[in-house]
Amino acid sequence: MTVLLTLVGTTACGGDSDDGSKSGFIGALDAVRDDASTRAWLEFGDTAAIVKANGGTDRAGPYASLLGMGYTDVATMGEQLPQALGFDPAKSREAWSAGREPDKGGVFVGGFDKGTVTDKLKELGGKPEPSDSNVYRLRADNELGFDDPLAQKLPLGTARFNTVRVSDRQVGYGPGARLANLTHGAKLGADSDARSLGECLDHPLAAVLTDRAGGGETPNGPRIAVGVRGKSGAAGTEVLCVATASKDAAKAEADRLRAVFAGGGTTSSGVAWNVVLTDIRVEVTDRHVVEVTAHPSGPVRTGVFLKALNDMSLGMTFAGRSPGGES
Repeated sequence: MTVLLTLVGTTACGGDSDDGSKSGFIGALDAVRDDASTRAWLEFGDTAAIVKANGGTDRAGPYASLLGMGYTDVATMGEQLPQALGFDPAKSREAWSAGREPDKGGVFVGGFDKGTVTDKLKELGGKPEPSDSNVYRLRADNELGFDDPLAQKLPLGTARFNTVRVSDRQVGYGPGARLANLTHGAKLGADSDARSLGECLDHPLAAVLTDRAGGGETPNGPRIAVGVRGKSGAAGTEVLCVATASKDAAKAEADRLRAVFAGGGTTSSGVAWNVVLTDIRVEVTDRHVVEVTAHPSGPVRTGVFLKALNDMSLGMTFAGRSPGGES
């Protein structure tokens, strides 16, 4: 069972937005297209704000666990990308990635020079796509390369940068041209549940929106968003937002989650939620969304709910088990 995390940024429904002028998670929702793959996984990182809150890129900093959010699929290549492709993910203003393998792409907003990136792509043999001159093709869709110019610059076998789209303010990437252009098509922000969840998160440093809260390869469990709010000199706030169908359903879910997180519920490792979290609050917001906020307890690192998507702790919580039965 796999639970997916994830993100994006600009205009309304339809059309092709690529200027990255509208920032934040809501801006991401208003930019990324709405399809089954992006609903499964939308990951967002306010890269510049995370670095500022953390006091730099020190891995021992208070928000260090959020470094690389928005581009976790390529974060390990971070030091190779400036030389290979002409941009440094850590210097972007924001980063988003969306979709499920193999239909997954990403976007970096700001922090690069368009001419430098374009020159690097041409050096690698990249050619503009006939359907979109901003997209440079380095390989065929989903092709794995082991001895071509790109493979000599990046880890062998990766298809992440088969196609790269360069506009004035964004660099998009993906194993195919469509995935390098996540901003083309009807927008996720027009979906009422996605919008309500984004508003519930309220300007997060990092966030993930998914319809796979219960785990699995198809939509399972409620639609949720998780994230971290925070700033320099202040403790991060963990946020979990859950979409429900009605006022009564929201009240019932709030009661259930209050029992899970503040009562007898446990994580996938058997540790009680109220041991890893403190100051736990569960409320019903507008549009029938349940909002859970908390702070990490003691030495627990920031990003508890984000981690819980990976280790199936939230998957168990939303897979229909009763409070206290998650282990």
